[in-house]
Amino acid sequence: MTSLNKANVNKGTKFIMGKRVTVRVTGTYKVNGEDRRKHTVNCGYICTENESVERTAFVVGVEQPLSEYTGDIIAVIKNRETRKESWVIAPGGFIMYEPALAQLLGQFVDKQACSFICLYEKSCGAVLYTEEFDVRKFLLIKNMSGHIGFPKGHVEYGENERVTAEREVWEETGVHTKVEQGFREFYNYSVNSFVKKQAVYFVAPFKTSDIEMNIREISEYLLVTFDEGMKVLNYPHDRSILSKADKFITQTHSPEGSCCDESK
Repeated sequence: MTSLNKANVNKGTKFIMGKRVTVRVTGTYKVNGEDRRKHTVNCGYICTENESVERTAFVVGVEQPLSEYTGDIIAVIKNRETRKESWVIAPGGFIMYEPALAQLLGQFVDKQACSFICLYEKSCGAVLYTEEFDVRKFLLIKNMSGHIGFPKGHVEYGENERVTAEREVWEETGVHTKVEQGFREFYNYSVNSFVKKQAVYFVAPFKTSDIEMNIREISEYLLVTFDEGMKVLNYPHDRSILSKADKFITQTHSPEGSCCDESK
């Protein structure tokens, strides 16, 4: 998956992302999407007065053949071997994340050699909780940058949000768990002034004996009460997620019995 570090390396990308351009279409194709349905991809090029060469472009989100199309740049594809760059164009407000784009454009670009830098990103994670001596505690993580929050990560190809959350929890904390039904909260924010990111959170129980931190990604973990968590979380939106999760757990779980009982 493309990380924001890659986007930082390609600083010029931020100045073109979201820019409106016109594509001259040379071919229209029907290809399989991530949802296993056929979708239309219009291929062509962009040639502006300031460029001496034509730039390859792909139009997505328009399910009909085109001869010319004006839309917004939602992704930049960079080939690390040839150093060539292609742009992905879509209608204004159309959202498509990297896994879906990589699947849709797989027959046109070498996915192994290319990096996708996208205008839209999504991460999924979970608020992990346990009960110790009738005291509810939450598992927070501190990453290498010093940010304290919940385990989460980018959606990968073929995953839904819940699968991503469970995988990221395991990769970052060593905890194998299943997210619970009935809780899904999210917030949107901007990264590096151009990436529009959505963070989605679920609720999941865990056992402290399962914790096995991934030191490549996480510097330490914190096992905290609700009040302690509200003090150490860095951002208001994370504190809001914790507050909503705590209320959900209280409302949906009996104080008697273990919250980690899989039969519940």
